[in-house]
Amino acid sequence: MQPRNHRAAARSVSTLCAVGAGVAVLTAPLQHEVPGSGMVAAGGLIALVVAFGVLARRFDERHRLGWALGPLAGVVALTAIDLLTQDSGVSAQVFFLFPALYGASQLRPPGAAVITGASVAGELVVVLSQLPAREALVDALYVTTALITTAVLLAVASERHARTVAQLELMATVDPLTGLFTRRVLDEAATAKLSDVSSGAGTALVLIDIDHFKTVNDEHGHPAGDEVLIQLAALLLRHSRPTDVVCRLGGDEVAVLLPGCGLEAAVARAEEILAAVRSQPFVITGGAELTISISLGCAHMPTHGDDLRSLYAAADAALYEAKQAGRGRVGSTERLADAG
Repeated sequence: MQPRNHRAAARSVSTLCAVGAGVAVLTAPLQHEVPGSGMVAAGGLIALVVAFGVLARRFDERHRLGWALGPLAGVVALTAIDLLTQDSGVSAQVFFLFPALYGASQLRPPGAAVITGASVAGELVVVLSQLPAREALVDALYVTTALITTAVLLAVASERHARTVAQLELMATVDPLTGLFTRRVLDEAATAKLSDVSSGAGTALVLIDIDHFKTVNDEHGHPAGDEVLIQLAALLLRHSRPTDVVCRLGGDEVAVLLPGCGLEAAVARAEEILAAVRSQPFVITGGAELTISISLGCAHMPTHGDDLRSLYAAADAALYEAKQAGRGRVGSTERLADAG
């Protein structure tokens, strides 16, 4: 009964409540005469529906009970209003479509089925208690068919849309070749860690490039280059802590974010990675073994800066220094630290 997107669900609930209450109020003078007590009670229920629509704007993932009971309470309120106003016409029955629309568009299939079933039950109570049996059955058949058909079609479309969105989000966060995170995840994680002042050790960033990667592609083909990237990614994950964030930035450039890691510890981690790559043969299709070397650049916050841009710039400068010094090494951070 919990919505896929709480903010969208809150907008949907408040809109449906406002539209339903507004139409009921505007058409009240045109309705047949209703006993005064029934109209007063119905008016009170409409006011409660409006209040719930306003309150739902504040709902989030913490209000699990409200999300579970609110829509069902709305169906009960609709049923009670129709009974109090002695209204069993189309004007009364059509509003049972609103809860079904909410369920099919905002909930997962089980929740949508529950809300639609409740709407059908409310419809049956209204018509069977106020209309002759034959007329009630005809109305119930038409309205129930409309409710179920609409809910099923909308639920199928919503589920398909949800799967598409989930796939797009996955594509935006995970590199399809290596399985590493993307630059987007690195930026978000780095921003969060940089704003967390609870860790006295700070946050380190290691940038990694494969030396002469273009030569691997030219001599052995791009599929071989892909295999090297996949094996390097697996090695980096094996040498990472659960809290580390390993990302492919693009091409052969990889980054490792080290939360709660001081500068000396980050350099030591980079040296461990360098040694691991040197000792691992990279086997490509056909059985050929390639010897791969990498260059690494380390940076640390707050040693080299106090924001994400300066952290990237320092790590990139350290990586450039490693390449200029002959590649296959960790870029020295001593000069950068002194400058910082």
